[in-house]
Amino acid sequence: MIKNEKHIFKKKYGQNFLNNFNILNLIVESANIVNKNVIEIGPGQGALTKLLVLKAKKVLAYEIDYTLKKFLLFAEHSNINIIYDNFLKRDIEKDFKKYFDSEQEEVVLVGNLPYHIVSSVLFRIFDISRIKSFVIMLQKELAWRILSHPFVKNYNSLSVICQSLAFIEVVKIVKKTNFYPQPKVDGIVLKFIKKELSETKKNFLYGDFIKFVKIAFKQKRKQLINNFQDYLNISKSEIISFFINNQISLNIRAEEINVEDLQKIAKLFWSYFKR
Repeated sequence: MIKNEKHIFKKKYGQNFLNNFNILNLIVESANIVNKNVIEIGPGQGALTKLLVLKAKKVLAYEIDYTLKKFLLFAEHSNINIIYDNFLKRDIEKDFKKYFDSEQEEVVLVGNLPYHIVSSVLFRIFDISRIKSFVIMLQKELAWRILSHPFVKNYNSLSVICQSLAFIEVVKIVKKTNFYPQPKVDGIVLKFIKKELSETKKNFLYGDFIKFVKIAFKQKRKQLINNFQDYLNISKSEIISFFINNQISLNIRAEEINVEDLQKIAKLFWSYFKR
């Protein structure tokens, strides 16, 4: 833990606070929050929150560290509520009903996410239908992983799932010197805009496709055939028959297949083995 005169920074919560006003303002502008309901994950000492309350219709912030309460005082603003709890453990829909006026209005999410909870938070966000877009700060390595493509070292199941469910763009690469305490690596601000999907495709992507991708990338350097033999109760001969019948190379690996083709193969795969 690192002390200043007012706060003890807790490493377990990934507390590295962004202190560059221009970058904070860029995050707000890129999130397009004017007159919208906003969720903020991890407001910290409130640097971003102070800008959000000026433009958003309402702000609902989730802060896991109760000792930061002394920094998060907004008596002059009536459009903010702060919940001191773990975002991942909350009944978000219940919170929406309590703190936001309409059950139909779009919600925008912003946040600076610690490395160790990114995957869990992303899956949670994708599962909340009212969140149509979100802007998040991530460690550089993880951001590049999400943006990766076939034959690139970082390409993995998270890359495929995120790119299947959202359009993703880089807002800003942020040098580590813009944080206090200073982390070991730079950060990247990413903007996600969820894809509009039919109910059928949404059910497929959130169900069978995610299961397929996680198995395919269990050991991404192994041939796809071997991964499915290892992790599913299906004989190798049956899997080979599926590959041959659908003209898929027997030697192909998950790391060599783009997002669109993985979706096609997954549909064929589950249709074939659920007969």
